[in-house]
Amino acid sequence: MTNQLATYVHLLTSKFFLSMHYLVPIDFSDNSLKALDFALALATSKLDRITLLHVVETHYDFASKVEFFTKQQLQEGKKRGRELLASHGDSPISMKFRLVEGNPALQITQLAAKQKADLIVMGTKGASGITKTLIGTVAVRIIRESPCPVLVVPAAAFKTNLKQFVLGLGFADHEPPLLNWVATQIKKWKGQLQVVHVRSSEKQLFKQELLELGMKYHLSKKYPSLKPEFIALSGGKPTETLRTHMQSKPGILVMCHAQQGFLEELFTKSDSIQMAFHTEVPLLVLR
Repeated sequence: MTNQLATYVHLLTSKFFLSMHYLVPIDFSDNSLKALDFALALATSKLDRITLLHVVETHYDFASKVEFFTKQQLQEGKKRGRELLASHGDSPISMKFRLVEGNPALQITQLAAKQKADLIVMGTKGASGITKTLIGTVAVRIIRESPCPVLVVPAAAFKTNLKQFVLGLGFADHEPPLLNWVATQIKKWKGQLQVVHVRSSEKQLFKQELLELGMKYHLSKKYPSLKPEFIALSGGKPTETLRTHMQSKPGILVMCHAQQGFLEELFTKSDSIQMAFHTEVPLLVLR
C-alpha cells in the first residue's frame, strides 16, 4: 500500500510540475489577442491553463459621467470576455476570464502573485478608446514588478518561430537558476536553445574566451538532452548586436531582469532603432 501511495504521489506531483499557468492581459486589441495566440501555442499539455485578465482603469473622479463611463467599460468587458471564451470553446486548454477595476500594471502583477502564475504573456501595443492600451511604461512596470517571467509579444511578432529560443548571458552569478528555468521550459515546449554572449569589447579577450569555453562545457554537461548551442558575438551595444543576430536567427529572445540597462534601452521610445528591434522580436524576461 505504501508503494502504491508513493507511486500515486509521484504521478500527481509530476503532472503538477509539468503543468503551466499562463496569465494573459487582454484589452481585446489585435495584439493582445496575438499574445493569447502565443500562450495557446506554448500550452502543450492538457494540464496547462490560461487566465485572461481584462483591467478597466480606475478613474479618480467622482463625476457621474466618469462613473457611468466606467460602468459601461465593465459591462462591455464582461460581454467581450464571454465572447472570447466562447470563440475558444473547442480548445483543449482550460481558459478562464477575469474582469477587475484598477491600475493595469498593479492588477496584473498582483493577480500573477495571487494565482501563482508561471508566465505572463502580454502584447505591447493595444487599442484606444474603450480598451486599455498596454505599451511602454506599463509593460516595463509589469516586467519590473512581476513575480514570474514575462513574455512580451510585439505587434510584428509571428508564431512560426516559437521553437527557437536565444538566451543572452553575461556570466553573472544570478543567471544559473534562470538558466535552469529556461532549460526546463524549453524541454517542455520542445524547443531549441541557443545561448549567446555579447562581448562588451575586445579587451581581456583571452579571459572572455576562457569564460566562454567554460560555459560551453557547463551547458553540454548539465543539459545534454537539450543540446544547447553556444555562440559569442562581438559588437557595440548589446541591443544592436542582438538585433542583427535575431534577423538571421528568428525566435524568442530571452533576457534576465537584472540586466536593467539592456531592458531600459530596449523599451526607450525615443530610440527608433531599439523600438524597431522591439517590434520585431518576442522578448521573454526572466526573474
